[in-house]
Amino acid sequence: MSILEKQFEQELIKNCELAQKECGYTSTRFLQTIEKFGGVKTAQEILRKGRLSDGFEKLQQAGRIELTMEASMIKRPYAELFTDDEVNTCYEVLCEHGYYE
Repeated sequence: MSILEKQFEQELIKNCELAQKECGYTSTRFLQTIEKFGGVKTAQEILRKGRLSDGFEKLQQAGRIELTMEASMIKRPYAELFTDDEVNTCYEVLCEHGYYE
C-alpha cells in the first residue's frame, strides 16, 4: 500500500470517527470493509456497485457531507488514486446533494 493510499484510508477512518462523535452515525460495516480490503478498494467497489457510501444520506442531513467517502475521493491528492470516471461520479453525486451550494 502506498503512502497516499494509507493517508486516504486514515482520512476515511477519521471521518467515520467524527461522524459518530458529531452525528451519532456508526459505520461499523464500512470500517470493517476498509480494514479487510483497504480504503481505495472499498471506495472503488462501492462505486462499481452504483451505491453511495454508508451513511451518506445521514451525513448530508446532518450538514456534514464533507465527511463522506465521496468528498474524500475528490480531494487532491487522493483523486489520483481513482479513475476519472470514479472521481466524476463522486463530483456528480456531491453536486446533486448540494455539496457546492
